[in-house]
Amino acid sequence: MAFTPERVRTWHAAVTSRAGIDQAAKSYRLLRAVLVTAATDDLIARNPCTIRGGGIERARERPLLEISTVFALAAAIEPRLRSLVLVAGFGSLRSGELLGLQRRDVDLLHGAVHVERQAQEVTGQGRVLTRPKSDAGRRIVALPAEVVGELRGHIDTYVAPHVDAAVFTRPSGLPLRRQDLSRAWAAACTQVGLSGVRVHDLRHFGATLTARDPNVTLKELMARIGHSTPVAALRYQHAAAERDQQHAEYLQSVILEARRSGGVGAGSEPGCLSRGV
Repeated sequence: MAFTPERVRTWHAAVTSRAGIDQAAKSYRLLRAVLVTAATDDLIARNPCTIRGGGIERARERPLLEISTVFALAAAIEPRLRSLVLVAGFGSLRSGELLGLQRRDVDLLHGAVHVERQAQEVTGQGRVLTRPKSDAGRRIVALPAEVVGELRGHIDTYVAPHVDAAVFTRPSGLPLRRQDLSRAWAAACTQVGLSGVRVHDLRHFGATLTARDPNVTLKELMARIGHSTPVAALRYQHAAAERDQQHAEYLQSVILEARRSGGVGAGSEPGCLSRGV
């Protein structure tokens, strides 16, 4: 069968229709890489993968949770996972990093967790502990005092005494698996009345919240979320800027409502809340 640009475009369109844009992009990148090698080895005259942007995944906008929603989810989920929700939300950890935490990784004295490993589900092997994807993934994440207090109570109640004991476990005491977390998360979301929200959105919430800190630098944000490139950090900063603009618009609506109801001093005008200022 001859590979032609037209045939590749037809195939790409079929995969997109059947499996979606993201899966089509992944498949296209693989095919393009294979055919690059074929062209280099003179097995084909040229690479027929010429679709502009065919290998680019379109990241969907994720919901930006409110702080009140995060605490509502923490209250709704089964008690042994309450602190997981808070560490994920205010520490911006990935799911695999949360599931890989061990007792030795929690520094209650200094209010931080050490991210040294992640738990992955490997076909045929089950739960496997590996190093983070990059050196940037290995990091120390400071937590708010309230979250540290929750984590202290969690460890006293649910975590075995040996240093390599899993921090988050099943009722049996065995390490929590991704499917266990998914079931508990779905139940909590239903109780709170949320749909379409993933555990990973807690990380998105925490990263965006950090990005809203006017004192945090791009490098510091990258370090906290465990990214070696600024791409994701810039995205969170952009989301934070949009959120801040929304907040400013809300404040403006409050001002206008106060003016309409007479709550703003007499003689005030737009752009001047008080003649004395």
